Amino acid sequence: MLIAIFSNYLLLMVILGYSFLLKKITFNNNDIIVENIDILYGLFLIIFISLLFNFFFPLNYLKPLVIIFGLLIFIYAAYKKIIKINFILYFVIIFFTTFIAFYSNMNVDSPMYHLQVIKWLSLHKIGFGLSNLEIRLGFNSSWHSLVALLDLSFDKFTAKYYISALVLSSLIYETIKKKTKLNYSDIFLFLTVSFLILYSFLHPYGNGVILNHLGNPERDIIAMLFFFLIIFFFLKALEDTENNKNYINLLALSLFLCLTTRLMMSPMLILLVIILLKNKNYKIINFTTSLLFITSIFWVLRSFFLSGCLFFPFYQTCFKTSWAVNIKEVQFFVEEAMRISRTLPTRNGVTDANFSLHSFDWVSQWINDYFFSAALLQIGAAIIVTTFCLFIIVSSIKKYRSKNIINKYDISIFICIIIIIFFWFISAPETRYALGPIISLPCFFIILLFKKLNLREFFIDKNIKLSLIMGILFLLFVSKSFSHFQLSDLYIDNKITHNYSHIEKIGRSNNMNIFWGKFLCADFKEICVNTVKENYVIEEKFNYKFYKSDSWLKE
Repeated sequence: MLIAIFSNYLLLMVILGYSFLLKKITFNNNDIIVENIDILYGLFLIIFISLLFNFFFPLNYLKPLVIIFGLLIFIYAAYKKIIKINFILYFVIIFFTTFIAFYSNMNVDSPMYHLQVIKWLSLHKIGFGLSNLEIRLGFNSSWHSLVALLDLSFDKFTAKYYISALVLSSLIYETIKKKTKLNYSDIFLFLTVSFLILYSFLHPYGNGVILNHLGNPERDIIAMLFFFLIIFFFLKALEDTENNKNYINLLALSLFLCLTTRLMMSPMLILLVIILLKNKNYKIINFTTSLLFITSIFWVLRSFFLSGCLFFPFYQTCFKTSWAVNIKEVQFFVEEAMRISRTLPTRNGVTDANFSLHSFDWVSQWINDYFFSAALLQIGAAIIVTTFCLFIIVSSIKKYRSKNIINKYDISIFICIIIIIFFWFISAPETRYALGPIISLPCFFIILLFKKLNLREFFIDKNIKLSLIMGILFLLFVSKSFSHFQLSDLYIDNKITHNYSHIEKIGRSNNMNIFWGKFLCADFKEICVNTVKENYVIEEKFNYKFYKSDSWLKE
C-alpha cells in the first residue's frame, strides 16, 4: 500500500510539472502561479504526448523519460515557489484516497477490456483494426492514454489501479483548502463531492456502487469527476472576471477530458459556447486551445485507426475501410448494451428485441425493478422534489417573492443536464453511464435554493467551515475501509492478482499467438479476445500491423 501512496504522490508532482509548463507557455507571464485546479493543464499535456507518440512507438519506451522530465520541471517550479499548494494537506488526502482504492473491488469491465486497452497502448504502437480482435478495443478513452503513460510499474506493483484516486484527491483538496472568498461554484463542487462521499459512506455494500470501483482503471468515475469540473469552471468563469481567461481554458480542458471519456456528455459543449459569446475579449486562439484542437484531431484519428469509426461506438460515424470493424457488429454491440441496461437488474425480456429495443414497453419494468432499487436515483429524485417544494414555498414569502435569482446561465446548465439525462434514459439507462449528471442535477437544485435565500452570505457571516464538514465526511468514509486493514498490507505491492489458467490458445497469425480469455483477459500480455471468431488475419504494411477477422454477423 505504501508504494501505491507514494507512487500517486510522485505522479502528482509529475502532473504539476507539466501543468506549470503548459500554463507558462500559454500565458507567457513571469508572474504565473500554479494552483490545484491547474492540474488539468498537466493531465491534458500528458494525454497529448501519449496520443502523439503512440502513433509511432509503444508508450513503455517513453514512460521513464516523461516521468523524469515532469519531475524535473516540478522541482524547478517548486524551487521558484510558483506552485501554491499545501503539500502536507495534499499528501494526507492522497494517503486516504489511495487507501480506499487499495481495498476497492475489481469491476467487470476492467479485466474484460480496460486493462487490455492499456496493455496495447503500453506494449504496442497503434494498430489498425484492433477492434476486429475484440470489439471493445475500439473504445478510445483519453483517460486510458494518460494512465498508460503514467503507469509506474516495477516487480509486482503497477500504478494504473490507483491513478483515478489522484483526480478524486484534487477535487477533495479544492473543497477543503482555505478560501478568501466563497462563491456558488465552490458550494456546487462541495455539494457534489459531499453527495458522492456521503452516499458511499451510507451505502451498505463496501464503498458504495460508485467508489467500489475506485481501484480500477475504469472510465465511469473519471467522467463523473470531470463533469463536476465542467460546471464548476463554467460558474467560476462567470464569477471571476479578472481570472476568467484561465477558467475558460480549464473549462475547455475539462470538457475535452470528460467528452473523450464519455461522449454522451457532449451537450455540455453548449456551456463553452455561451462563455465564449459572453467573453468576446477572450483570445480563442492561444497555445492551450491550439494544442487542444490538434489533440482532438489525434484522438479522432486514433479512433478511426482502431475501428474505422470517428466516434466509436456510434456506428453512424463508421466507414468501410480495409481494416474497419463490421458496422453490423458495432450496431449489435450498442443495441446489446441498450437491451441489458433497459432490463436491469433482472434482465427480464432482454432477449425480446420488440420489448427491450424497438418499443418503450420496458419503461414500466425499468421504473419498478431498477429505479426503485437504485438508491442513487431515489436520493437524487427526493432531493429534487424536496428542493423544488421548498423553492415554491420560499417564493410565496413576501421577503423573497421579488427575487428573480434564476438567470440565463443557470437555465443553460439545467438544459444541458436535462438533455443528457433524457438521451441517457432513452438509450442505456444504467446509472454508471451518467453519474455526473445524476449527481449534479439535485446539487444544482440546491444551489438555486441557496441563491433564492442568499445563503452564501449566511455561510460567510456565520463562518461555517465547509472544509471542516468535508473533512469529517471524508474521514467517516475512510473509516469504512479500516475494517479490512492489516498492518502487513502497508508493505504489499498490490492486492490485485490475476489468474490466467482459464485462457486457451485458439490460433496463430503472423507469428503472433491468439488466445481466448473468456471475458477475463485482464493484463494478459499476448493477444486475448473475449469472443471467438473463425479466422484472424494479421498483416504488416509500412511497419504497422493491420488486424482483420471474419465477422460473426452478416452485412
